[in-house]
Amino acid sequence: MRGISGLPSAPQSSVLQAVVVAVAVVQAAVLGLLARRGSWLTDDLSFLVQGGRGFAPSELLTPVNDHIAPGLRFVYAVFAEVAPLNHDVTVAWRVLMQAVAIVLMGRLLLRLLGPTWWVVAGTLFYALTPLSMPSFMSLSSGVNNLPAHIFGLLLLHATIDWYDGRRRRALACGPLSLLVSLACWEKSALILVTAVALALYLRDQPVRVWLRRTWMFAAALAVAVVAFGILYLTNGDPSSGRLPVGELGGLLARGFRVPLAALAGGPWTWDASDYGFSFASAGAGEIVVGAVVAGVLLLAAWRRDRRALLLWGSVVVYVLVTVLLVSYGRFSLFGIVFTVHYHYWSDLSIPLTLAVVLSARTLRMRLAVPVAAVTGLVAATVVSDAGFAREWAKNPAKAYFANVTAGLDEAGPTVNLWDTRMPPPIATALMDDPRLSPVLRTARIPFRLQEPGSEPLLVDDSGKLRPAQFAVWSRGEPASRSNAFCNLLLHGTEPLTVPLVPTQLGSATAEWFVKAAYFSNRENDVSVELVDADGTVAGLPASREWPAGVGSMYLGPSQRMTATAVRLRSSDPATNLCVENLEIGSPQ
Repeated sequence: MRGISGLPSAPQSSVLQAVVVAVAVVQAAVLGLLARRGSWLTDDLSFLVQGGRGFAPSELLTPVNDHIAPGLRFVYAVFAEVAPLNHDVTVAWRVLMQAVAIVLMGRLLLRLLGPTWWVVAGTLFYALTPLSMPSFMSLSSGVNNLPAHIFGLLLLHATIDWYDGRRRRALACGPLSLLVSLACWEKSALILVTAVALALYLRDQPVRVWLRRTWMFAAALAVAVVAFGILYLTNGDPSSGRLPVGELGGLLARGFRVPLAALAGGPWTWDASDYGFSFASAGAGEIVVGAVVAGVLLLAAWRRDRRALLLWGSVVVYVLVTVLLVSYGRFSLFGIVFTVHYHYWSDLSIPLTLAVVLSARTLRMRLAVPVAAVTGLVAATVVSDAGFAREWAKNPAKAYFANVTAGLDEAGPTVNLWDTRMPPPIATALMDDPRLSPVLRTARIPFRLQEPGSEPLLVDDSGKLRPAQFAVWSRGEPASRSNAFCNLLLHGTEPLTVPLVPTQLGSATAEWFVKAAYFSNRENDVSVELVDADGTVAGLPASREWPAGVGSMYLGPSQRMTATAVRLRSSDPATNLCVENLEIGSPQ
């Protein structure tokens, strides 16, 4: 490294590239092994079910929460098509993407710095920083962030191409990379700030000449931004937000603790959770170490290469915009935790790496100093990664789905299941549909759902199959006997409304299931609704065909409500169905 005594100053480019590839392979493989300790998260399952609907533009442009992310939708559609519910395939995809991103960073540093050992140092910092590790572990964040890293780095390569005279390649790669990155995550537009800082860093002409040289490339990038903006405005569903003005100072302070902790290989500890969320607020130790490192690097840049301060400026802009965006969109719902959610900070590692390396290379020091710094960074990173891995491994989804698939394989394709929801924390209130059945359908696992002819089995909270007990909360009130053979007769198209009599003290609000015993001399097409005291009607999702003979129908779940009556309907004038018993409750 230049300025470091005791180390060759001009290693071969081929040697540097081989080292960069080795770092990429080893680091990505280690993260892959850690990722396998966890499993699916709530968002992953929702996105996988959505991906199972295919590659139609209308599906790819379905908003993700309040985002437009056709790139994310596309990747999940590929997972659903190629290997649904196979978590190892997603880990392999992430390992490949991570390795590509590290190699691209190494090559970017080689193009900026030439053949110097600082290329290896910068690649190590980028590969090891815990800034991007949590978003690698979480698949949904990885699908957002890993493409943002790759295509953001390709945009920076295109920026260098432009000033190196490779204008056609820059115009072909730059705008396309930016557009793909935006399609995976809108916040990746912040890479433009780093691109501007890098372009100014490379400037070797007067400003007016440089602007004339730059405007065409800038216009091409603007076209990509406008194109995605049109896509967002025509298909997006942005949620209304509120900027927490009174809390903003504290939130900004928390935001700037993120890059400071990263300079010390932190955060060294993570907030405890039952579900591997990447919440962390850096402690005093890493803040002090990070502040000392930042001070030394900023002083070196100020004294020896002030152009490097441009990259530090891009870090500052990144932090400010991230805090403001996250606070505006998420503070009212989640409070400060989402401002310190490390999934939002992943691609900060790109400008931070460039700022660190371009500043550090101006230092004059003995070989022992950078060796000690790298050793300390590796040790701190191991502590940070191990701490997160402990939280990440708490995810119960891995054991749950292993039990589910094993049980269904053993029971065979004719197994009949209650349409129950997955247990927390695998399913949460944030899920649009927390039921297990859509996930099984996406995974193309054969089963029957609440079909007549056999009592459905229950998938319990551990994922194992077992017989269910139907906990009855209310029963249909028998009608006055007007028919010698049947108390509750649905005949023709006249609806049959059956009042419910609670079997417990008071009424309960829940997502109800219905068990209906019946007999009929013909097959009937009947729909069932629950009604509450205010007249609110909730239709039950179920097969509408009631087979001829004596049997039971299993219906539900309903929307969450306090049911006071059950209504049966048919549009067939020939309907003739006798309901012997109606029970409202839930399988347990």
